[in-house]
Amino acid sequence: MYDVVIVGGGPAGSMAALILSRAGKKVLVLEKSHFPRAKVCGNSLNPRNWSLWQRHGLAERFNRLPHFKIRGFTLERGGSPVLRHSFRHEGARTVERGTLDAWLAEEAHRAGATFLFGVTAHGLTDSHLQTTAGEIEAPLVIGADGRNSVVGRLSRLARASVACGRIGWQTFVDLPALDDHVHMNVFPEGYYGLNRISSTQNTITLVLFAASKVTPEQILQRYLPQASSTTWKSMHPITRKPWEVTNARSWLIGDAARVLEPLTGEGVFSALVSAEMAANHLLSIERVGVRVAAARYRSQHRAFYRMRTLLNSAVGWALADSTRSMRIMQSLEYWPTAASPLVEWVQGAAPRPIREEISISTP
Repeated sequence: MYDVVIVGGGPAGSMAALILSRAGKKVLVLEKSHFPRAKVCGNSLNPRNWSLWQRHGLAERFNRLPHFKIRGFTLERGGSPVLRHSFRHEGARTVERGTLDAWLAEEAHRAGATFLFGVTAHGLTDSHLQTTAGEIEAPLVIGADGRNSVVGRLSRLARASVACGRIGWQTFVDLPALDDHVHMNVFPEGYYGLNRISSTQNTITLVLFAASKVTPEQILQRYLPQASSTTWKSMHPITRKPWEVTNARSWLIGDAARVLEPLTGEGVFSALVSAEMAANHLLSIERVGVRVAAARYRSQHRAFYRMRTLLNSAVGWALADSTRSMRIMQSLEYWPTAASPLVEWVQGAAPRPIREEISISTP
């Protein structure tokens, strides 16, 4: 028997496992893949993440991971620069997700968590989780299994959502001449983010309208004909309605609970913060009871995402329609500095300390 079973070993699942294990809980993490593994992601980490690494004593080891420092952000329309913004602060970097996820899982394992790789969940009862590795007694289950969360569906936390007409794609490309900026290019069929992750290798993440019928390789050849790609991986849906985050027995974190527009680059940070929230509230159950802990998690999760939802909804609305996104990009050509404050805020120039944002009120 485990105190908590976590389905999904990405950043959210591993962070929750690390916090709970350090507090003396017996934790099992089930991950369907084998690490290291590629993930559809821009691979960029904004400076907001440093407060998390420091809070949990991970900053020094995180700093040793292979990475590339990001100095700025370039926004393009159809390959032509609209805005070129240099960050006022340090700390933004790219870390390949295969490296990041494997490292964080190892940190959680070092803290005492047990990991089972190549295992999926397919059933949930009042006391057990049914998996491909057998039935596991699990009084509390955390769903950290992404935007198509099995735990969320088994727990009936999922909400009906309209069909998403966009598909995400990701691959690695060789572009030795790329600079130290994140490059975001918006074009009629969607947009892409291009990040350097080493001296020669870059990752490109595309979001394409399914109705456009254009392929990722065609977009690559149109805007980056000098690049040579590897295998493309896909992701769907890009966005969906937020799901309920907990029913007291099951708790959702990361993309399982709420999905953000990829262009904002807030995915990993939000996943880590939601994991920290859920873990801390789970640790308060012995003091306040499971229903009070669950109610507090719902409230805090909602408060944390409130400001991000405003920005994310605005960005999603702008990008969800091809004609609209092109008109907005044309407007920015005449007023490019309008986007700079938003870029700085997303990168970490928050209006108040992150610690204050995720503090847990206690009776």
